[in-house]
Amino acid sequence: MTIGKIFFGICITLCLITIGSLYYIFLERKLNYPYDVTQDYQYDFKETDATISELSFNNGLIFIPAQSSSSKTAFLKVNVSSSLKGEFFRPNIEVSGDGKSFVQFFAHGVEGVRYLNISQFISKDGTSINLKTNNLSIKDETLQFIQFDNEVTENKKILILSPHPDDAEIAAFGFYSTHKDVHIVTVTAGEAGDFVYNELYDDEVEHFLKKGEIRTWNSITVPMLGGVVPERSINLGFFDGTIKSLSDDKSRIGEGNYTKTTDINTFRKQNISSLAVGLGGVNNWNSLVNNLVYILETIKPDVILAPSPSLDNHTDHQYSFHALVEALKSINKRDGHIYLYTNHLTVNEAYPYGDTGSVVSLPPSFKENNFFTKVYSHPLKKEQQQSKTLVLDAMNDLRQDTEYRFYKPVLKGFFYLLRDYIFDRDNSYFRRAVRSNELFFVIETKDIYNDEKLSKL
Repeated sequence: MTIGKIFFGICITLCLITIGSLYYIFLERKLNYPYDVTQDYQYDFKETDATISELSFNNGLIFIPAQSSSSKTAFLKVNVSSSLKGEFFRPNIEVSGDGKSFVQFFAHGVEGVRYLNISQFISKDGTSINLKTNNLSIKDETLQFIQFDNEVTENKKILILSPHPDDAEIAAFGFYSTHKDVHIVTVTAGEAGDFVYNELYDDEVEHFLKKGEIRTWNSITVPMLGGVVPERSINLGFFDGTIKSLSDDKSRIGEGNYTKTTDINTFRKQNISSLAVGLGGVNNWNSLVNNLVYILETIKPDVILAPSPSLDNHTDHQYSFHALVEALKSINKRDGHIYLYTNHLTVNEAYPYGDTGSVVSLPPSFKENNFFTKVYSHPLKKEQQQSKTLVLDAMNDLRQDTEYRFYKPVLKGFFYLLRDYIFDRDNSYFRRAVRSNELFFVIETKDIYNDEKLSKL
């Protein structure tokens, strides 16, 4: 066999290996999306306060007309089509203009109707923006322009309902750190999950008791980095992963799944706030609702931030919202607004897609019955994104556990990171939550008294 034939054989083998590897990566990345990425997103704005018009799109440019106020949330409805390259590299649109530039990412192989968040380009003077497409194209020459007037929240009393320690920070650190009158109420101690400190504890119950203690402390103290002092942060001390079971049998006193105790003071006793004096009851649903009633009557919030029961797939999040609704109705509170967030998107928990610092827009939705009156996009400057990264890092459950002290777990972690990079599977909150904006679906508090609207929630 000649050297030429050997060289040719090696080249063919390498080509086949490369093609096989790319195809394998293609197949693996398809698994990142538990839905058909060529479906149109379905949003019905008929029941909202949206103002809808059409804008011309030519040669990558679009003119955003002058507005009465720059305090708006705005989207462009775009019909996009991924290129072949977009099957392997993340499709995205870079929006630039008026000295600013933001990137919004889409699913690999994206096709169909999507919504481009251009809120930070709204101005009283109007501006031209450039849409630079990467690994995809925009099909239409006329784009639907959707706007919402932002509610005035400055000088309002803000209450954030956080099912677990870190939910308030993941969803709304940028929001709450720019407001003065903020209270954070965390429902559970967050003790559930993996046996992460196994190198420190042999006994699992002891481990989860310590984990709950640490995370309760996180929920009380970490908000200080956003200007919320411990007097305004309170943890109700219910057990992680049990809120639905409490709802299923409202009078039953529940036991922690991991801590094997029913004592509501196991973690609640760590509270510093004087608000804790008014907490009472036992570890059951009725006590949870009564505790929320007490908080609502004491704080009298104008704006409540809470998890969306339809968009968020975590049962603690869903049933924390149900408990909030029950508490609001029991005191007949109808004024104000509720801002709904999601940290575990039902359609795909990997959302929002793309890199840290990019834009969050309307999430994947293939049904039109998700009720809301407005959408609010809260901008985060670079310094706020940097602060949010450090705040998330201050939450014990979001950073590396103490195995980093040993070389074997570090090597294992390196290979996991390499795998996640190749298959685009980094689902950490450092990627998903540290963005140029935070997104909320807004309803009026009085909407929960409308059974049809509530059922859509």
